[in-house]
Amino acid sequence: MSPSPPKPRILLVQCGPDRRHVDRETEDFDPERGLVKRATMTPLACATLAALTPDTFTVDIWDEELHGQLRVDTELEDYDIVGVSVMYSALTYQARFLGGFFRDRGATVVAGGPAVSAAPEDYRGFFDALFVNEAERTWPRFLADYLQGEYAPEYRQIDKPAMSESPPPRWDGIAADLPRYAWGSVQTTRGCPFDCSFCDVIYLYGRKQRHKPVAQVLDEVRGHAALGAEGVFFADDEFIGDAGYAKEVLAGLVPLNRALPRPLRFFTQVTMNLSRDAALLEGMADANFYTVVLGIESFDPAALKEAQKHQNVRADLIGDLLKIQAHGIGPRGSFIVGFDHDTPAVFDSLHANIQRSHLPWVVVAPLQAPRGTKLWTRLRAEGRLATPRKAPSRDRGAIVLNVMPLGMTRPQLLEGFRDLVERLSTWDAACERIRGFIAGIQRPPQVVEPEWPEAVTDRFLREATDAWALSTNERTAVGDTLREVRRTAPTMLPRTVFFLARNQNERRRHERLFTDFDAVLDAERKGDFVPDTQPVYVPATFATAMRDVFPDLYVRLSRDLPDRRDVPEASREVLVDFVSRWGEGFQAIEPQHHEFLRELCDAAVAARGGQPGAMEADEDQALRAQARRTGLLEALLKDVRDELASWGR
Repeated sequence: MSPSPPKPRILLVQCGPDRRHVDRETEDFDPERGLVKRATMTPLACATLAALTPDTFTVDIWDEELHGQLRVDTELEDYDIVGVSVMYSALTYQARFLGGFFRDRGATVVAGGPAVSAAPEDYRGFFDALFVNEAERTWPRFLADYLQGEYAPEYRQIDKPAMSESPPPRWDGIAADLPRYAWGSVQTTRGCPFDCSFCDVIYLYGRKQRHKPVAQVLDEVRGHAALGAEGVFFADDEFIGDAGYAKEVLAGLVPLNRALPRPLRFFTQVTMNLSRDAALLEGMADANFYTVVLGIESFDPAALKEAQKHQNVRADLIGDLLKIQAHGIGPRGSFIVGFDHDTPAVFDSLHANIQRSHLPWVVVAPLQAPRGTKLWTRLRAEGRLATPRKAPSRDRGAIVLNVMPLGMTRPQLLEGFRDLVERLSTWDAACERIRGFIAGIQRPPQVVEPEWPEAVTDRFLREATDAWALSTNERTAVGDTLREVRRTAPTMLPRTVFFLARNQNERRRHERLFTDFDAVLDAERKGDFVPDTQPVYVPATFATAMRDVFPDLYVRLSRDLPDRRDVPEASREVLVDFVSRWGEGFQAIEPQHHEFLRELCDAAVAARGGQPGAMEADEDQALRAQARRTGLLEALLKDVRDELASWGR
């Protein structure tokens, strides 16, 4: 009897930065082991693909964040298929290297992930096949095609699969390494109900949220606890986008965590709307959410409106932040500098408001315009996208701006940004915020964590002093903070140490970020910029598709605009935005395209002071007939082609 042929071997690579230049490890303190370094987060995409792979294949996972980038001298076994997951565009160079490296070794090499979905044109020619959008359906299809001996150069999942189609990730390939990560990862939702101008989440995952079955979420969390995880990141773009669903998840997490010998700590991304729901706040606190990413971006209402961050435009933003923190949830406040409304004065005002807010973890970044976002579309049309001709490699961690700000020069933006983050991350400033956060807790989380005796915090202070090279004054600031918390809120000591370690991680990130800063500034001051002239093509199928849907668009705008004379200009805006987002990837009108066009119409209406309304059936039919006979669509299609072509000149 002849032996069975060997199973084809697959290597799934989580593409990561060069740790020689951009150390992605994070530092944590464990009461038993002391200070430990960990990779940030488990490779959820690779583990999900592994679960989608039939048993006719064998699968290994290589996480470059944990094990380091693969190089020509890395000792590896031979693989038949290599799948590369690319999270963000700064990893494009490494991803392309992997494509060539494994092709030379005889493997079939494919790539996917958010960066590939956002700009597949940047990866074509470097891989044998690309995966655009989600892969629950396309990955198994590719593997079946591979076994048949012929596969497509691109697999594009158009409609959005239900989260029930996403299987529990397979962690067996990295189970032994899981305690080496700061966070395990579980996804409960995809999609975001908001449309911030600089974000591409709704284009990748949709505006309408999809939810994973709650029972599956809880099982995945239990699985992480069984494998030795100490924390779980819920990899959602807006964990509370559907408050009812979030409360169901929390109702299961609270008893689950209380039953564990040592409760897990949790982390996710939410909006400021969390401050408006007392039940959500209490549920997240009692489930043991140490921190949440809050995209605050700015304290200036004009800048927030510019960014379409309408959910943050409120009367008392600082008060709402303090309300969240009063439940023991310490936000990672994220901010952006360089909006059109920002002048050099923004750096001092932002510093003052951050300190007033007592945010225990702060991240600031200069404004960037990712390709295909509304911000990119607007700035591209205004001729305000460019990079330095001799820009340092982003793969090495250098800052590379692509936006030409209005209220200041790019050197002013960079210098102000550096000064701001250095002031925010001093130990005096960080400890002041952390003490303010702890002092402001009014409803402590109903979670029982092991108490930390004085010997544990003394050990932390000793190890931190050496590992972080604290000066005498810095050691005093940290030590005074620990003593104050021990005296006033001893159960909050684990959180205090957690946020002290987060500040140190930010300090190290800044050191790396500013290593080549003088060279970056020099390139900026020379003003030798390369404009973004990459052409935006109108898909060949676009005109035909629009003939079917334009009457719907025409009726919606005619119905809702305050002045129907604005219909042609509003229609042009909608079609330009649509094409700049979908580009060459558009093939035919699908349900999500209809939804996106409706959202673009509503945005154009709102910008002109209108609002959705209703219309009698006979008027609706009359407008549809008018849309077909006016010839407006043909004029619009030419105008869209001309405008997009002008972006490349």
